[in-house]
Amino acid sequence: MNKIIKLQELSKLINEIDRIRNKRNIILLFGDLGAGKTTFVREYCNFLGIKDVVSSPSFLILNTYEFKNVVINHLDLYRVKNEEELDTIGLFDILENNSNLIFIEWPDNYLNLLKKYQKKILCIYFKFIEDNINAREIDIK
Repeated sequence: MNKIIKLQELSKLINEIDRIRNKRNIILLFGDLGAGKTTFVREYCNFLGIKDVVSSPSFLILNTYEFKNVVINHLDLYRVKNEEELDTIGLFDILENNSNLIFIEWPDNYLNLLKKYQKKILCIYFKFIEDNINAREIDIK
């Protein structure tokens, strides 16, 4: 599914994604810096009723949010240097959990490791649209 949306329309897209994601609980987020990956996670958490401040996990690498029976793991792998660091932050245990919703920004360097979770993965690609800073092309696979 490929769409062009305004950032203000993210809630409609999130509602649609929540319907189609089925049992896929790992959402890989691709896109350049500032493309809307963290904004997407923030809006998704809002959609689920999470009232915590949702921020980029760039420096902490992992942020966790909880509300009622929903646990969100939000990871940013941009600064992770190797598999040992992934193990240290508990990524492999997180990925084995089928009830958490897991968002991973910058998964590019670890796609081979994530292959074994293929059936649980939904990929979302964010692209800037030339001459329109308030809209993105979003491709969902």
